[in-house]
Amino acid sequence: MKRNLWSKWSRMAAAGLLGVTVMLGSTALTVKAEQPAVPTPSISAWSIPTLNEGEKYGIYPLNWYYDGTFQQPIDAAKFKSLIEATAAKLDQIGLKKKETPLSLSTDTASITRDTVTRSIYGLLTRYELPAAFGTGSADPIAYLQKNGIVQGTGEGLELDQPCTVEQAVVLATRLVEFSYDTAEEGAKGVFWKVTNDKNTLYLLGSVHLGIPEMYPLEKQIRDAFDASDDLWVEADTLTGDMSVFTNQMMYDDGTTIKDHVSKETYEKLQQVLKKIGIPEQAFDGFKPFAVSTNLSTFTLFEKLEQAEAAAASGIDHYFLVKALLSNKPIYELESIQFQADVFASLTPEAQEKDLNTLLDTLLVDGGKESAASFKQLQLDWADGDAKAVADGLIRGGLMEGELNKKLIGERDKKMAEKLAGLLEQDGEHTSFVIVGSAHYVVKDMVIDQLKAKGYDVQPVQ
Repeated sequence: MKRNLWSKWSRMAAAGLLGVTVMLGSTALTVKAEQPAVPTPSISAWSIPTLNEGEKYGIYPLNWYYDGTFQQPIDAAKFKSLIEATAAKLDQIGLKKKETPLSLSTDTASITRDTVTRSIYGLLTRYELPAAFGTGSADPIAYLQKNGIVQGTGEGLELDQPCTVEQAVVLATRLVEFSYDTAEEGAKGVFWKVTNDKNTLYLLGSVHLGIPEMYPLEKQIRDAFDASDDLWVEADTLTGDMSVFTNQMMYDDGTTIKDHVSKETYEKLQQVLKKIGIPEQAFDGFKPFAVSTNLSTFTLFEKLEQAEAAAASGIDHYFLVKALLSNKPIYELESIQFQADVFASLTPEAQEKDLNTLLDTLLVDGGKESAASFKQLQLDWADGDAKAVADGLIRGGLMEGELNKKLIGERDKKMAEKLAGLLEQDGEHTSFVIVGSAHYVVKDMVIDQLKAKGYDVQPVQ
């Protein structure tokens, strides 16, 4: 039973983010219909590219965007939280630490930019740094300026001014990115370079739900993206029309799921919804596959907010935002319509069978085993262990079941053909291509098919 449930998450890794995206769009609205609307975040345009990095690091909670203080002077509690979380993130690099305690200067009425800047620099002094860091006896402010961590404003550094939460978060984010890059650390992902004449493809396998351990990505991955002319994804879930998928998820003939599944299945669904605190009729208008896709999230996360954060940290979502911010063209290997049709093509019998498997697991242990398995896949991905990622997917039943057969195999052949077309185009062109990791790491799929076509395919270590 649990193996089948993990299979559902294997297929999510293989097929794309659509299920999670729709959950955060339509179903979340259904479940939270009686709750107040989330306020608009207070974020400056200049900070958005940096925040797209920092929010993945786990050094501050996303709710800081919405509490009305993000552009206000940082208080002692948030400053302490940010510095401690940043220190913990730097510890993960693995540098040898000195016997230097973490110190915070928060005894003044206002925490200034100078206070935050020197505290940020102080985090580096807690380690025995390699020569590449070039600290020496440098002045903290000059050092941080030289390395792009402190950039100032049109009015200068204004070190005597109060530091806002936004400014402090940006400084901490830049320090983390600089430190990981200088130490040549970061998540490796499953990453290949494919060449033919003057054309190049960078192929990065995605995990569609992220964790802080998957960030920052190694600098060579980010550099490859920056050097690419365009971004290719399975489906553009950021700017595409997701109503195509939501329409497939719901009944349009006046019936409800109660009319399409057995009495026992429906009663079991009500038990699960009650257990996890969702209104009993929340999914009545949804087809079984849509209910399964949405509820699967609760095998990995206890709260919807945790799922939202994980989806925002998905690799494809991260690069879609980067492409949008840098005006890099985005193209689809498939489409939202295509992926919606794949999910909807599952027979009613298979949909109900999958739903029952999921409901049984949620009633028994809440999916703890699935959560552990998925976390291991994320860590294997961060380590760049393509074999471990593939083995985990196969153990989870990736090649089993009606839907999985639709998700893996024929789709890979079509993807490989499209990628071959990019490699054969005239002139010189570089593309960055992100699809679910399963399409790359599993034997005889996209990577092996490109090799069979005679292209030079090399893993990027």
